[in-house]
Formats: sequence, structure tokens, C-alpha cells
Amino acid sequence: RDRDLGRDRVLRRYRLDKAAIAGLCRELGADLESLTGRSHALPVAVKVTSALTFLASGSFQTATRDSTGISQSAMSNCLAQFLEALQRRAARYIAFPPTTARAGTVAGAFPGVLGLVGGMHVALRAPSENEPVVCDAAGTITNVVAKFPGSCPNAAVLENSALARLLEGARPDGAWLLGDRSYPLKPWLMTPIAAPRGAAEERYNALHHQALAVLRRTLALLKLRFRCLDKGRGCLQYAPQKVCQIFLACCILHNIALRRRMPLELPEGLPPPRNRARPTPAAPPRADVQRGAGRAGPHCPAGQGRPRMRHPPPKIWGGSGPLRGACRDA
Repeated sequence: RDRDLGRDRVLRRYRLDKAAIAGLCRELGADLESLTGRSHALPVAVKVTSALTFLASGSFQTATRDSTGISQSAMSNCLAQFLEALQRRAARYIAFPPTTARAGTVAGAFPGVLGLVGGMHVALRAPSENEPVVCDAAGTITNVVAKFPGSCPNAAVLENSALARLLEGARPDGAWLLGDRSYPLKPWLMTPIAAPRGAAEERYNALHHQALAVLRRTLALLKLRFRCLDKGRGCLQYAPQKVCQIFLACCILHNIALRRRMPLELPEGLPPPRNRARPTPAAPPRADVQRGAGRAGPHCPAGQGRPRMRHPPPKIWGGSGPLRGACRDA
């Protein structure tokens, strides 16, 4: 039925173009084809487009209306099969650390930055989920930690992640992450100076804020592209484990859209994304106010460092399966 839709309508409905959708059908076909032999089994294309419609709109009613009138129970099965199939292929689309060519200079001031790290709250019928995300300078998502409840501080989630273990053990010389003040200062994590003194430290903070704008834009685009993640559309009525799968799928599809340089076509009058989750708390007070203490980056020399503050392991709701790469957090 969708063969007659123009390119713009396809992008608005599915957030991917026809070629990308056809590619997904081919890639996921072996997992989505019915094994029951029933004559009325749904085609792979219907399952893929039904799932994409839900992720793009955040509405089961919209997805079932636009997918040849299938029932909501059939729609639920389509979504579950699609998420499982896409999750198995996550490592093809989300990989950390990035290649040397992609680990470039951020905002023209931070050489050797492997990525920008920040958290995003996803509302569900339980409180929420805290989903730390790492992206590169182009907005490509390179790491996802999709298994912690929203009550976990960003610092605790990062400290108990495979990403932190990787960077503490095998980080290349001269390579860092950038994070906001909700994260603690680490030898591999550059954060803002809490109380800058003088023009040099103020300039560092300004450049740091400018660099993190890429991450803020990436998370905003993720919510705009996939409205199921936007609290303005209501909370996701799923168990936390399923929400982890939904978030991971949206990140994979976001990267596919970026690779294919697809414009973000949105319906007219669509409100901006909303996130009513409480503000991210600041990291614990820092010894020596960060001034030269342990900051090892292109603008500040390495020093003795401040006392390391350990966080107890947070409760894990259950990840959506391993990313088969260096980091296994999603």
C-alpha cells in the first residue's frame, strides 16, 4: 500500500526512506518471516513498517491504522519481533570506541575526544529510565547504556558501566570523553570547572559547553525523530526491559538515518520534544575545585588528582542484550 507514497510522506511516517526500509526488510527478514506456515501470516514488510510507525509516532493507534488495519495484538507481536531482531544486530550500528578517523576534534578545541557522554530520561509507567548515551562529533551514537532506572545518578551509571571499565583499562594516550557537571572528573573524562577563575578557565568552560552542544542536539533529534521517546506523547506502557529494547532500536535507526543523510521530515504543528524528568543532579563537590587537580586534557596538565568517590552499584532493570563489541551495556 505504501508504494504509492511520495518520499516526503514516507519520511514523515517512518523516519526512513524506501531504500532504507527495504534494506531493513532484507536484513531482518530471516528473523521476521513466519515459521508457522499459516497462509495469513503477516509479510516482513508489514512487520517492519508497523514497528517503524509506532517508534516514529509513539502511538499504537497510529501504527495499526497505517499498517493495513492489523489488530493491536498483532501490532504488539510485530513490535516485539522487530525489536529482538534489531537488537541482535546492534553491534553493526553502535560501536565504541570509534575509529581513529571519527575520533577527531570537537568544537575546534578538544583534540583526541572519543565522544560526548550524557544522559536522557525516558518516561515509562514506572518512574523513568536513565539512558546514558555517547555520540561522536557528527552526532552518531557510539555507545548506549540501557538498563538503569531513572533514579540512578549519571555518575553512578557511568561508573558501573562497561564503558568506564574499558576507558580505565585500555584507553589510548591522549583520548578523552567530555561530560557535563553531573559526572565526576576522571583521567579520561573532562568536565566543566566548577568555579572558574580567570579568562583561561572561563574560555575552557565556554569551549566545553560548545562541544557538548553536539550531544544536546543529538538527543533532541532522537526524540524528534522517534516520538515514542518523548514524554509529551505520554509514558511508554511497557516493562523496563522492553523500554530498553525500544531505546536501543531508536538509537540504531537514528544512526541508519544519519548514514543515509536523511532529512528529518516532521508533521506540521508537531510540538517540540518534552522531558519533564527532574533536572540532572550535580556531581559531588570536588576537592580543590578541580583547579588543576587531576585534569588531564589538552587545556590542563595532569596533576595529582582529587579523591575518587565511589558509587554503590545501582539497581539494574535488565539490559536489552549485549552489544557485541568492546562495551556490553545495552
